[in-house]
Amino acid sequence: MRREDNARDGAFEETQYGIVKRIRVIREWVRQAKERTGKDVLRILDYGCGTGDHITFPLARAGDEVFGVDIHEPSILEARRRYALPNLSFRAGVIQDLLDEGLSFDVIVCSEVLEHLHDALEFLTDVRRLLQPGGGLIVTTPNGYGSFEMLRRLEWALIRIGVHQSLRWVFRKGRQLSRRARGYVVPSHPSERLSGEPGAGFLNHDSVHVQFFRLRSLEKLFSTSGFRIVARRARTFLCGPYVDTLFRLSPGRQVLFRMNNRLADLLPFSWAADWMFLLEPKEALHP
Repeated sequence: MRREDNARDGAFEETQYGIVKRIRVIREWVRQAKERTGKDVLRILDYGCGTGDHITFPLARAGDEVFGVDIHEPSILEARRRYALPNLSFRAGVIQDLLDEGLSFDVIVCSEVLEHLHDALEFLTDVRRLLQPGGGLIVTTPNGYGSFEMLRRLEWALIRIGVHQSLRWVFRKGRQLSRRARGYVVPSHPSERLSGEPGAGFLNHDSVHVQFFRLRSLEKLFSTSGFRIVARRARTFLCGPYVDTLFRLSPGRQVLFRMNNRLADLLPFSWAADWMFLLEPKEALHP
């Protein structure tokens, strides 16, 4: 990635999870919302913002009025510590709090939220009530049967039979050798996981996935909650336990990450590990 691209996208580099691709797609959809509404400054809600690193803060840097909300108070406290802009605010809360206060937004972002909810339909119905006329909802969520979720199931199975622990030792040693070869200082007792990415943008590691969506079930969910899909993008193809570590051990990782992103665009949409959707309320299109 070029240095100027890295700076523009919030001082973070691409990963196997397509975090740079995600913010670029979100920015493009926000730009379209500005054209549609005719507003120079949008009110944007990032619900489930975590620590605000990869979406909330980069969106605020463009000058829009951005609100980051998350149910996990430690993440909000960390977000406030890291980022301070006059057009950016963070708070702990739930959707009902925002409804009770009569708030509304031009764009709402719910990135990696739906898979954590037991009642995604009720949530989206409430989100729809927060949108101003002409507003849009941006949703990103894992493919419940894509590489990430399938590799997580493999990881759990290997943990149960005791193989995961041996693989963890092998990968840890491999990463130590890789870091030494690149001139990094390796701790004598590293505490590293096989899965997960440093600087993931959240602290709430106890929140697990309870929904595993197929494409058709997502489309039905959006329609039933009153939304219509306006645009969609695949995010990345391969990510998850074991693959994550192999990516980190590989030289030229940024090239591999871009290839991984591109592969998701070229292959059938249903094969992607993670999906991105731009939604609008149905009545906004059919008054």
